[in-house]
Amino acid sequence: MNLKKKLRCVMLVALAMLTMLVSCGGTETVVETKKPAVPDETIVEYDDKYKNFYEIFVRSFKDSDGDGYGDFNGITQKLDYLKPASGAAGSSSLGINGIWLMPICPSPSYHKYDVTDYCAIDPMYGTMEDFEAMLTKCHERNITVIIDMVLNHTSNKHEWFKAFCELIRRRESGMESDYDPKYAEYYTYVTAEEMEKDGQAITIGDYTYYKLNGRRFQKIPLSSCYYECNFSDDMPELNYDSEYVWEEVNKICDFWIDKGVDGFRFDAVLWFYANDTEQNTKVLKRICDYCKAKNPKFYTVGEAWTANSTVRKYFNSGFDSFFDFSFANSTGYISSTVKSKDGATFAKRLQNWNNQLKLVSASDAIDAPFLSNHDMSRSSAYFATEGQRKMAASLYLLMPGNTFIYYGEEIGLKGSTADSSKKDPTARTAIKWSAMDDGSKMIAPDGADPKLSQESIKGVEEQLKDEDSLLTHYRLLLKLKNQNPQIARGTVTARDFGKDSVCAYTSIYDGTAVMVLHNLSLEDTDIDLAAAGYSDFTELRGYVVSKNAEGEKETDGTPVFGQTSSEDNTQAEEKEAVATLENGQLHLPGRTTVVLRSTEHYDDVVIDPNSFTSAPEDEKVQTMDES
Repeated sequence: MNLKKKLRCVMLVALAMLTMLVSCGGTETVVETKKPAVPDETIVEYDDKYKNFYEIFVRSFKDSDGDGYGDFNGITQKLDYLKPASGAAGSSSLGINGIWLMPICPSPSYHKYDVTDYCAIDPMYGTMEDFEAMLTKCHERNITVIIDMVLNHTSNKHEWFKAFCELIRRRESGMESDYDPKYAEYYTYVTAEEMEKDGQAITIGDYTYYKLNGRRFQKIPLSSCYYECNFSDDMPELNYDSEYVWEEVNKICDFWIDKGVDGFRFDAVLWFYANDTEQNTKVLKRICDYCKAKNPKFYTVGEAWTANSTVRKYFNSGFDSFFDFSFANSTGYISSTVKSKDGATFAKRLQNWNNQLKLVSASDAIDAPFLSNHDMSRSSAYFATEGQRKMAASLYLLMPGNTFIYYGEEIGLKGSTADSSKKDPTARTAIKWSAMDDGSKMIAPDGADPKLSQESIKGVEEQLKDEDSLLTHYRLLLKLKNQNPQIARGTVTARDFGKDSVCAYTSIYDGTAVMVLHNLSLEDTDIDLAAAGYSDFTELRGYVVSKNAEGEKETDGTPVFGQTSSEDNTQAEEKEAVATLENGQLHLPGRTTVVLRSTEHYDDVVIDPNSFTSAPEDEKVQTMDES
């Protein structure tokens, strides 16, 4: 305990003793005590699709049997850590109410995005009975479970592909095959003539692949034809012009929906028909309609790693959500806003995008913001201090929609490397549960950067006990969001208080308005709500301070892959930060987030479709290759 905390404890004890003495003297004295930054209150659970999701790479989460690999039983053991609070917010739960499991089906790769059997469980993760038990335990805690659905491509070890290759080879030679001829339709391919006419061979070292009309191909062994494989030779692309493929897709959806899963996260939705938005949307609509006919509450979220103007068109599929890549990653709006401290522009972008989603007529569109995921360097890499990491968490966890937290992000898990060939496995290493259980006994994915170390971060157990930890910061933010359903569900309107460093917006839902304010500056600021016309926002729902770790100083510098900040242009945090609201006057300490609620009834916002032209928009989205 540092000196500041010791003095605070001594003062509190002395104050308590003084109160007792005065009371004994027969005079009642009212002692003003500091309210909790985020008070405990009962959390009302809504029966809708708005959730706070937690992305889990099962292999690296929790090993229950000591074989070095995470498993379903390990997840079950940690559900009380993940679960939403029951009633008043718990002291040891993160506060999520949805889990996204990365691929769980049998696969020859560590990442399992090349499936060999869509209706089975990879033995590395346990048995189907283990999965079913985990699913039951999640539902008992009101946790939604969605699973990764990789239907753009299969593994080249899949029986379908083996049959396909033999049928194509035998067709060329005029021979018959024991395989059902339908499998010749399962994958997309081109003939030698088509490739020779417009294709291009690209050789890198000893490796050669082929490009045709923006798509990537590889030769079918012992054949003159080429199969499409945009991600890897190991991942042949399925042919969605074939009704046989659609029959298989329906069987797969039936299997998992009947198991009781609550939704699918669809991988690589831009590539069913390589970057053909119209055709891809038709594929997604057909899948979505089929799933929701079986379960109207089924949740669908897609990975469309492209500009928002294109993502908006994909919502015509009826999908509930698509991941919000424009705000994520090292070059996204969240990261740039934390570093530039331009909160006012962030609020305008938030209004612009979310109001566009409200106008999508084919679905009740729900945004899916996140900070980083399994295809990116972890966010700990591109923020110089814990204060910046906390500020980034404040921005994205209080965005409207369904926020997705990448496992370990809440404790600042390391997972970044300048070597792009090692980026993905390095970002998927084991979470650190405690100083004793630091994940070192778990087998890291092949290719993970050996220089990666978790020694510089505290584990979950230690951070739960630390009121200033990054994990506590995440817990408080999720508590705020769970206690104020308007944040996730409402219609957003940016509010301008004439301060560039202040991000302010209201969110109106079901007649109630809340206001979220972020002071991104390191300096305190005061806002006259009454003078600005917001005197009805009289209830301070809570506040969270994005302070640095003890002894850590602030810098405006931009780090590269987690380099430490310099001592130049730094500012140390000297005093305790407390947000206050009195008589319409809001005091916002440096780098603090507050949530206010209005006492008045608010009508629904009428969105002007022509209002977006004046809002800042940047179509540049960092692609998978660039990241």
